[in-house]
Amino acid sequence: MTLEADSGRYPTRKRARQACLHCNRRRIRCNVLETRPCHNCVSMNVPCEVGVSKRGKYPRKKALRQLGTPQEGDSIISESTVSADNSIFQPGDSSLVHIDASDSPDLRHRLGQRGSSVTHSRNSFGASWISPGDTTTVSHQTVFLGESSPLTCVIDEGRRSPEKGPANAMQNTRLHYPIPERLDANSTRDEALRAHRRKVQEQLNADGAFSYPPTETCAILLRAYFTWFHPCFPILDRLAVKQSYVRGDISHLLLQSMLFIGVSLCTDEDFARTEFSVRYRAKFLFYGRAKAIYDADWEPNKTTKLQSLFLLSSWRGGPSEERDTRFWLGVAISLAQKRGMHMMSKLPFPSAREEKLWKRIWWALYIRDQQSAAALGLPPRIRDEDCDVAMLEPSDIREDETVDDANVFGGQRDEDIVYPAQMAKLARILRTIVSTQYLPVQSDTDESSRTKLQQTLCEWESCLPAALKLESATSPKAMFLTGLLHMTYNNLYILLHRSSFLNSSNSSVNKAGQVALDAATRSTRIIEDMLSHNLAQHGPTHLITHTFSTLCIHTIHCRRTSGTARKLAEHRAKLCLLGLQELQKTWDIENWVLNLFFRCLDDSTARTLRLTDIVTPSGQPVNQIETTEKSTHTDQAQDLPTPTEAMDSIRDDPTLAPALQPSPSMENADITASSEWYGLFNFTDDFTDVLGASSHHDSLNLQNLEFLYRFL
Repeated sequence: MTLEADSGRYPTRKRARQACLHCNRRRIRCNVLETRPCHNCVSMNVPCEVGVSKRGKYPRKKALRQLGTPQEGDSIISESTVSADNSIFQPGDSSLVHIDASDSPDLRHRLGQRGSSVTHSRNSFGASWISPGDTTTVSHQTVFLGESSPLTCVIDEGRRSPEKGPANAMQNTRLHYPIPERLDANSTRDEALRAHRRKVQEQLNADGAFSYPPTETCAILLRAYFTWFHPCFPILDRLAVKQSYVRGDISHLLLQSMLFIGVSLCTDEDFARTEFSVRYRAKFLFYGRAKAIYDADWEPNKTTKLQSLFLLSSWRGGPSEERDTRFWLGVAISLAQKRGMHMMSKLPFPSAREEKLWKRIWWALYIRDQQSAAALGLPPRIRDEDCDVAMLEPSDIREDETVDDANVFGGQRDEDIVYPAQMAKLARILRTIVSTQYLPVQSDTDESSRTKLQQTLCEWESCLPAALKLESATSPKAMFLTGLLHMTYNNLYILLHRSSFLNSSNSSVNKAGQVALDAATRSTRIIEDMLSHNLAQHGPTHLITHTFSTLCIHTIHCRRTSGTARKLAEHRAKLCLLGLQELQKTWDIENWVLNLFFRCLDDSTARTLRLTDIVTPSGQPVNQIETTEKSTHTDQAQDLPTPTEAMDSIRDDPTLAPALQPSPSMENADITASSEWYGLFNFTDDFTDVLGASSHHDSLNLQNLEFLYRFL
């Protein structure tokens, strides 16, 4: 190939026409033509001056030659700007290559396989979907160094010079330092890096990471995402996502993660309209694609990556799977702290829109971190004393503009604006409860702190907006968010007084223990309302913990009482089991977990509470749980496939190929429950030396219930 042909195929990368003196000396990218002073001078607090070219001002011959029209068939795409998004989902685009129906039942679009003769503009792809301001803000190309960093004191000393500017101006930018372009990990100037990136793209294409279902299916799944998940965790800019989706330049990592959430939360009727037969396999498909894109480090935008990691934290694998909720949350929190989100009040933002987006993302991470840590009995990764972030307010959530395609992308309701802010306040209280009542080195609980916490909860309820009061919830959508909020609120009372309830005598419940029992009763009423409106299966993952916590309280109370009180406790416990049965359709509470719960009970209680059947995540009923150990093992061996059989079925299913086949890491993932797991949790036979044998044959093992509660 001639040099001319090479230059026609890979035209010279266009540089900025002018840079300020400071950026020119440091050989870094400058945006002085867009704004003056430039962002680099603002971050370093130095004067921004523009020099005059030493070569003079006259029309360049090279520029005149480039004014000609490119020949037909020549590509106008710079190799340095090519990214994963040169193959993007464009709804209704006729240039997409479709799989023949005879080859694949799910009629998937093969995105990323456009003809080579198709010409795209430079703006149609490049970096994947970017939040407002991320392309120009200094925070996108900077590194955060905190107060304890030795570099901070050196910078402070150097900035005290009078010609460097006033001290108050440098205070807002002193913790963010720009990354030189030559050290930017996303820079593709080096030929070896470009070759590696092309190889990664070919592998992702071969694995199906850039493949999507038909447009109608995507619309169904995105509607489910914005209907059920986005009001709870508004980590996305609805309008920006809609615009990038319509343009076709939405990030692959983000879109696959959103489809993963959408296929998890969509109704059974909507799921039946898709090309998938089993919900869990469809979830595993989108999760596997998003995971492959993340593992390839293909997504260059940090904010998009952060949002996608939060969505992937909803993946619920088996107990032996390493990449579970805590793993993805930990990676997301680490990335957020590296960008300085935990010190947001000391950072500059080019627009209020970006600042609001950062606050929503950070508080979503905080809420899920505190919830998952409390549910598992593990330390949270975010500590309040390390953070300087203002509390989330309704003004941070309120959208200034509405989308025109509300059928897919939805719209904001009154309760959507206030719900996340109230959940953030409850997460703060949750952290205080766990840190004061459940410390491992704490000998006895301070009763005064418990009284103070209960007063804090009462004050929170008294200040609750009218849109989130239970009596104000007149529609199913309003009941959904209101019910979730009050379930969280009641669970805090259970956590605060659970020890008093467990230590009560069998004949009576003390005053503090009664508070926990009353909170569980209120939660049961909410579960009943959500079940009556078919809302339970759309709840987020923390609803599982709250429902099971309520179930444990009613089960213990059922065993301790008699007469009418016992019958009421049995009824409430069965309602909780029905709620978990609905939730397992969405979040895969495997059948073996419910069996584990019954094995923690005595025979009479298990026989009383057991339901007629238990529905697996695929929606198929299995045989009734038996109370004897022998029949339990026999039923599970018949009803549940082994992980090897499940993986074989995925390989044989054309709706899942080719995305899952080449990934060796997926071979070790927990696709479904194995019968071998039952032996791991056979407390009465295998772990009596650890947990202790029950003092009575017909009594509840509270330690077993405590372990199971933490596991869920």
